[in-house]
Amino acid sequence: MKNPLVGPILTLLKHHPDGTTEFAILKALKEQLPEFNQLADDANLTLFRQHFLIMNALYQLQQSLWQDEHLLLNISALRISLVSAKECNASDNTSSDTSSLDISVDAKLASYYLDWSEYEKTNASDVSDLLNSFYTGISVSGDREAALKTLQIDNTNPSKADIKQQYRKLAQQHHPDRGGDQDTFISLRQAYEHLSF
Repeated sequence: MKNPLVGPILTLLKHHPDGTTEFAILKALKEQLPEFNQLADDANLTLFRQHFLIMNALYQLQQSLWQDEHLLLNISALRISLVSAKECNASDNTSSDTSSLDISVDAKLASYYLDWSEYEKTNASDVSDLLNSFYTGISVSGDREAALKTLQIDNTNPSKADIKQQYRKLAQQHHPDRGGDQDTFISLRQAYEHLSF
């Protein structure tokens, strides 16, 4: 099924020859297409669907631009840009055959986003479960214990104020601008971020 966002995304790529980001595309589409903001009643499901539709359009474009024009659409978390086959070979310093698009790294992602059934079958509950598993996965108890140890906090259940006070005390001592070690400072900040979540 042809994604109706292919045309608007091509226009955005035309206006950003050095590349753009998914967030910039999302923002522009939300401004240009009011119906793009009304994909579901649930805010998280709407965001999932917006993301899915953008990625689906990008992977459709990636395939068709390569097959028809030998233009590579690089799709990464930080940058989305068009590159000609000549530029691609020059940057790789190879003279490899460019008759087929090697997106093996992206193959699983492309397969997922090109499968419309993934869009259709995902509901608000699925998105909620996905978000909950993400948050659960990043807050492992062992990490909490390590963070408490890094901040030199003996209390296993400190208040947010206690965590902040101890972090500030140690951060002042170890701040690189005050002659402290950068790695130690970063470890302190990581512990503080973990415990502040």
